[in-house]
Amino acid sequence: MLYNKSLVCLGDGDNIGDAIELYLLSGNLDAAKNFSYQVENAITKIAELVEAQMEASLVYVAGDDICFEVSPEKNIRQNLNNYSNLFLQITGKTISFGVGTNSLEALVCLRKAKVSGKGCVVIFGGID
Repeated sequence: MLYNKSLVCLGDGDNIGDAIELYLLSGNLDAAKNFSYQVENAITKIAELVEAQMEASLVYVAGDDICFEVSPEKNIRQNLNNYSNLFLQITGKTISFGVGTNSLEALVCLRKAKVSGKGCVVIFGGID
């Protein structure tokens, strides 16, 4: 762990697989390729921002997913909302985030964000 009392943040693009699947079912490989590039570009930019702006420690960046550890003093909700807006601008799709004091809490919060309408930031126990 990077910090003594770090928070784990999990992000996952919303309905990304469905969008790619629709392009494939429509036989539109170029659109699938372009959309995939947009998603990769967005998640890469978010990864760069979490390291630069929040001094976070990346755990993984894969597909439309990101996981990182960060100090709770780093204005988590505001930053994640900003990253959500960036993801939406680049891809036209939303991203959901879950935050907790460990990976289990973060995953539970991510699932809650997904079933709460997506495009949400859910932080365990109201930690802000």
